[in-house]
Parts: sequence; C-alpha cells; structure tokens
Amino acid sequence: MLVIKIGGHLLFEKGRLRRNYIRSLLGAIKKLSREDDPIVVVGGGQAAREYVTAGRELGVNESLLDMLGIQASRVNAALLHTAYHGSPPAIPTTIEEAGRLSRLYKPLFVGGLQPAQSTTTVAALLAEAFNAPLYIATNVEGIFTDDPRRNPEAKLLKQVHISRLKEMFSSPSAAGGYALLDPLTIAVLERSKIPTRVFSGEPPENILRAVTKGDIGTLVTYR
Repeated sequence: MLVIKIGGHLLFEKGRLRRNYIRSLLGAIKKLSREDDPIVVVGGGQAAREYVTAGRELGVNESLLDMLGIQASRVNAALLHTAYHGSPPAIPTTIEEAGRLSRLYKPLFVGGLQPAQSTTTVAALLAEAFNAPLYIATNVEGIFTDDPRRNPEAKLLKQVHISRLKEMFSSPSAAGGYALLDPLTIAVLERSKIPTRVFSGEPPENILRAVTKGDIGTLVTYR
C-alpha cells in the first residue's frame, strides 16, 4: 500500500476543473494500481478557497470554514471515485472508515477528515496508520530553499532533513490557506519517519516516476 496526496490546485485552472488533467491523472493511477494499492488523498483546491473566502466574509468562524473546505475536498475525491470506479462515491470520513473501504475500493479516494487538519496531514496520518510511503504531488518541482514562485533564486533541494522542514514551515495555515507543508504534517512525518517524496504532479505521469524510480522532487530524510 502507498499514499498519494494530490494537491487540489492541480485540478483547477482559472476556477475551472481541468478535465484533461483529471483524465490523465486517473490513467496514471490506473497504471499504478496494477502493482500497488494506492490511497489517493485529494485537496480542496480552488473550490475550497472560494467557499472559505465567501464564508469568512459572511462571518463564519475558522472551525466551520475548515468544514466547508473539507466538504469541497470530498467533492473532488467523489469526482475521481465516480470517474474511476463508475459507482456512487464512497468517501471515508475517518481513518477507521478508510481502512474498511480500502478493502473494497482499489484505489481508494479520500478528502479531508476533520477541522484543523490539512489534506496533507490526512495523507500523512493515513501513511502512518497503514505503514505506507507517502508521495506528495504538488504544483512545484519539490521543496525549495524559498518559494520559487516569488524568488527566482530559490534552489530545489534533492533531499531535506526533517529538522530543516520544521524551520521552513513553522507557521500554521488558516482555513482555506495553502502551504506546501504545515507543522502538524511535519510532526506526523517525524514521529513515524514516514518515507516521503514531494514532487510536481504535472504531468500526472510524474506520480509513476516518483513511485517506480524515485528520481524526481525532494526526498525527506531523518538521519
């Protein structure tokens, strides 16, 4: 078993779902499923941010905003499930339920679980629970010395120690916010030393490459 986190931002462009990307993503997951049993955790992306932004302007508190984002991520997961399996969505709401459903659906698609947890944390918790490696597909090539979208001098780190990650991502994010990693995710990775690789999910075939070759993105180290 392995856990793949798909950043929700990969599914959207200018507020619209990227249908061709989703088709390619499902094709890559299908190839991967021939040899492995993946659990695919999907972020909320633009849909979550739209709902959270609107809710915040309407005075909704942060916990309830988190719940809006969770629902959006589950809708994204439901889309992938129905398109892949051709059946009504079966999206778990707890880790225990994910364990049961993973015996019925291969791959299993998962969204958010509870407030104050990013979907990246959900992916880390599932990897921990099932003693599985974690692959984080995002919209940058891996972990950089700085945000590469703001600093063209930022350097890609082929490997990064968990202690440095704690320094780089020390601030928690608000509901609907996007950060490559967050302190809770890093704490889960550190306590169980989960084999983790962060890489670009564009194109989706990078997922196969990350799993089979391990020669792209950033590897998290613990020694």
